[in-house]
Amino acid sequence: MNRRLAIPLLVVVAAGVIAFVALRTSRGPRRGGGPQTPEPAAVALTLADVPPEPSVWADVHSPEKLWKALRANAWLAKAAGEPLGQGMMAGGWSGFLSTRGGDLAGAFEGAVVDVVAGKLLADPFRVVFFAGPSATGTPAFVVPRPSSAATSAFDLLEGVARNGTYTAPHCPGAGSGSPAQEPMVVSRWLVAEHAVFAARKDGRIVLARKPTAVVQALCAPPPDVPAAQGVDLSLSFSPSALDRELQLGAALLGLGPAPRLAFALEGDRLEPRGILGDLADPGRLDAAPPPEALLRLVPADAGVVFLATLRLPEKLSRDTLRQHLDRSYRGAYAPRPVAVVWNPRGDPALPTEVALAWPERDAGLLREAFSGPNRMDQRRACGHEVLASTGELGQALQRACGKKSPSLLDASPAVAAGLRQPVSLGVSANLGVLLSRVLGDAWRREAPKKGASPEVEAARRLLEELPFMGLRGVAAGASLVPGGFRS
Repeated sequence: MNRRLAIPLLVVVAAGVIAFVALRTSRGPRRGGGPQTPEPAAVALTLADVPPEPSVWADVHSPEKLWKALRANAWLAKAAGEPLGQGMMAGGWSGFLSTRGGDLAGAFEGAVVDVVAGKLLADPFRVVFFAGPSATGTPAFVVPRPSSAATSAFDLLEGVARNGTYTAPHCPGAGSGSPAQEPMVVSRWLVAEHAVFAARKDGRIVLARKPTAVVQALCAPPPDVPAAQGVDLSLSFSPSALDRELQLGAALLGLGPAPRLAFALEGDRLEPRGILGDLADPGRLDAAPPPEALLRLVPADAGVVFLATLRLPEKLSRDTLRQHLDRSYRGAYAPRPVAVVWNPRGDPALPTEVALAWPERDAGLLREAFSGPNRMDQRRACGHEVLASTGELGQALQRACGKKSPSLLDASPAVAAGLRQPVSLGVSANLGVLLSRVLGDAWRREAPKKGASPEVEAARRLLEELPFMGLRGVAAGASLVPGGFRS
């Protein structure tokens, strides 16, 4: 399972959290970093031969609602004063954002975060991650159509914070033989000894922590995402830019080029609205409520759960599956409700925890398909074949099936009711359990001999207060009809 999917469903909210914490905890003067000495010569960027591709991007359709929600949210206010919020403050974004205008030659009132959130990112913006050998792993913030207020805020920060520039003669992968174009200039904004890189080109504004990420966002913007009614945030994926396993999964599901998860902001709450997107092959998905036996099989503490109702040949074999995939099958079909359980871990040395639950009617083909050298734990429970990457995870599913430990059916009434709704494709995340477990893993890796830390344990307890969120899409024609729920 690709770890990129561990990017929080709230990736853009995480950026806002840092801004919120920086705003609440900034105290005392900070030294600005404006161009007080002659600016050094521009640095030429080394460009890759293979251009990166946008892989995951978040669109903030309603920035004003986002910033209001972040400031009003009681959980964030609590986190700001505890170890979790203080840990966020260690990031470079927070040092940059919390610097006050009085420390930048009195250029403006308030802090940098007020300029960024109130003007620069007051128009709809996007947070873009890239994939490929030249990807930096650093997201870029893009304002596709900045207003005059955003442009003025850019010019203001350019005037008081620029400390050096970088240049790129062409886009990554274009090569020196490409038609001549105007060189791209990336400014280095230095504030409180923290650098942020910025550029403006073709009407777009881009910010990132690395200059190469700015150039990538200028050269390879993701496709536009139309704002849907009642959707304030959306998270889109490009299967073609992700790993081969995800590309295969998207093809088996018949997904289009950019499925997306949609959210609304209601007061200070983030509400899942569902999965949106076109279907490249509408015949790959069916729609039905998940069987009770399948939901009973999934442990309540599963981090991420994918549910799908696949439309497959009634008698599944190598031949009928091949015919189904090449669209030559002419026989009867039957739905297959399946689940994939994934527990992201915070230590890369730990084994991958992923399990597949599939109706036992296809046991023969499944055992043949998973008979390779990388053996999986195989068992039967609740009328399903369970194939798990570890014996421990396989046992956890079996215990849930036998009611020896809680399952998804033992979740809160709102979650249990949401999981029982008809679904073609669904994804659920137990955010509190997931993030607490990841933090615990990371601490044990960093300090294996220190044992429990009161600060880390406090942060884990705070994370465990986060909700369970579920999103689903129901195939209707050539698109998905969204629906969502949360605890």
